[in-house]
Amino acid sequence: MKIKNKISIAVAVGFLALGMILSNYPGSVSSGILSGIFAVGLSMLFVSLYKHFKYGEGVEQDERTRRVMYRAMAGSWVATLILTTVLMFADRVNIRLDIRGALSIVFFFMVFTFSALNWYFEEKEDM
Repeated sequence: MKIKNKISIAVAVGFLALGMILSNYPGSVSSGILSGIFAVGLSMLFVSLYKHFKYGEGVEQDERTRRVMYRAMAGSWVATLILTTVLMFADRVNIRLDIRGALSIVFFFMVFTFSALNWYFEEKEDM
């Protein structure tokens, strides 16, 4: 097991232990914070175990996988810049967004476009 996965599992177990310890003292921590601690611990544990069982000692990277990733990143960056331009002009048509809404739209759009473009370029044969 890679050292990175071991550290991540240890931190996840630490979050879960902290959540169990704090749950024994009612009223010391709000239930929202307590459930957040458990959620972070469980998600870190599941992601670490998933990565370990799927990839083992790591993913082999060659020139093609790096080129695919860089091309997907560049396409996602350009699409996100176009989205921010559209969001800047959204005020002209009376669409009101607060900063949290605008940043969440940009963030999820960037993640989605990178994932979609990465998948598209991985499936393409002539990269």
